[in-house]
Amino acid sequence: MIEFRFSDFLAPGEILYWRRLLWKSQYFPVEELKKLQWKLLSRMLDRCFNRVPYYQKLFRDRGLKRENFQSIDDLSKIPLLSRDDLLQRRDEFKANDFNRHRPRQIRTSGTTGASLDIFWDIHSNVLELLCQYRHFSWNAYRLGDPFLDIRSLFMDEPKGYRWNRKCRGLEISTDIIDSTNIEKYADLLRKYKIKLWRGYPESIDKFCRLLDKAGINDVKPRTIISVSVTVLDYHRQFIESWSGIPLCDNYGMDEHAALITQCPQGGYHINSEYGIVEILKQDNSPARPGEEGRIVATGLHNRAFPLLRYDTNDFAVVSDQTCSCGRTLPLIERLTGRSNDFIMDSNGKWLSAPAWPMYMISGIKKAQLIQESRFLINLFIVLMDPSTKRDDQILIDAYKKRYGRSMKVRIFYVDEVPFPRHGQKYKFAYSKIKRGE
Repeated sequence: MIEFRFSDFLAPGEILYWRRLLWKSQYFPVEELKKLQWKLLSRMLDRCFNRVPYYQKLFRDRGLKRENFQSIDDLSKIPLLSRDDLLQRRDEFKANDFNRHRPRQIRTSGTTGASLDIFWDIHSNVLELLCQYRHFSWNAYRLGDPFLDIRSLFMDEPKGYRWNRKCRGLEISTDIIDSTNIEKYADLLRKYKIKLWRGYPESIDKFCRLLDKAGINDVKPRTIISVSVTVLDYHRQFIESWSGIPLCDNYGMDEHAALITQCPQGGYHINSEYGIVEILKQDNSPARPGEEGRIVATGLHNRAFPLLRYDTNDFAVVSDQTCSCGRTLPLIERLTGRSNDFIMDSNGKWLSAPAWPMYMISGIKKAQLIQESRFLINLFIVLMDPSTKRDDQILIDAYKKRYGRSMKVRIFYVDEVPFPRHGQKYKFAYSKIKRGE
């Protein structure tokens, strides 16, 4: 977890204002929600025109004036912002009253592995805190309740865990948890009275399996939130069957530009008060309901370091449905992965990597699909029991059907998948081919 500092959230007036509004606005009529979003975007556009060097130059070069923006639809007049743009011209995104908004520098690696320094400010921190709290509250969480943060990461702690008393968070790494010490970690859940778990779905899945195998059933959580990594169906299936509660996914960004949260009824809600989410096809036109596209995000609260139409290179499927939970926050159908969760097929087309073929073989603990080259895929499988009967041809045929008969698929049974290394995020699929090659 990034270090929690009270000073990053010390804005009592803003906290009280947004605490009241956010709990109401999730049920606003659609038109009222759009009016609120336009009010916030209009304020951000004023800042970009008057105070942010990058956008001042961009608007001037394109002949754009403030009066050219009269609705959210006009946002499309602004070109997409890439991660490379941000890397190369970072300081130009700082507003000329940057320090007034109590910025904090944060380093993120994203999905490319290249580090990027960005800045949060007090306003975006308040929205992050309260929107996350709102998401947790959908599952009966109350602010101040102790929680577990569980991920695969390097942890140099003699005790094997970290307790953050400021935010009442217990941090543990599944890299050092196994059947020999699982009782110790169960005792920690009892000691700190943990009822909410948050972390990588693969890490949560491993923890649940170890507890299940040890017959430990008295530490089951009341709420489970998955973060940072696309939830695979077989992870969700086991976690929910063991815990008896829904796993609620949470899509956020270090850049504080978009937030999508899943309710217990299964709906993926765009937090419209937090940021504007566009889903664009490869040609940058808007995806229609049922179509997949890239998530493009515009933050509505970071006054120190604003980002408009930031191309996340994450993917989602558009929805025009409403949710049975009664909230009017717009929906996406599902998250389909990050850019390197995709595999190039034998015809040169990038396709998402489905995990469903794993259902054809019982006893799989973990698997990873790695595209080594244009016509070679290696599938690494970790079995729960090495003596499990293997039928490689079923999996080979399934992936050849998706990626082309000329694709060579090799299967390796291993003790651990090749990626991640310590501190990296697990991905089911990883292509070594760079986009554009």
